[in-house]
Amino acid sequence: MNLNLECDLAEQIRVLDPAQWSILQAEICLNIANAKLCAFAAEADHVVGLVRFGLFNRAAAADHLHTAALYNQLYLEYGIEAIQKIMAAGLAEGVA
Repeated sequence: MNLNLECDLAEQIRVLDPAQWSILQAEICLNIANAKLCAFAAEADHVVGLVRFGLFNRAAAADHLHTAALYNQLYLEYGIEAIQKIMAAGLAEGVA
């Protein structure tokens, strides 16, 4: 996050306080946050398709998904268990 040092710092910090948000601001921020999780689940499904076609083995697919989760800070935002659950469900389905 970058703060504009030429503006009032207190105003910039106030904008970042969820308690000060309107209902619309909260909805927009939550929808964007949820979109990251939905995008990860969609990519997990995509990787499962690649495993089914034999382009990747399950270990490589898990490594790629893990790297994507780390890069996008999904473990920090949603927790390790939630992200690994998405990965495990997709990869288990991929071999079924």
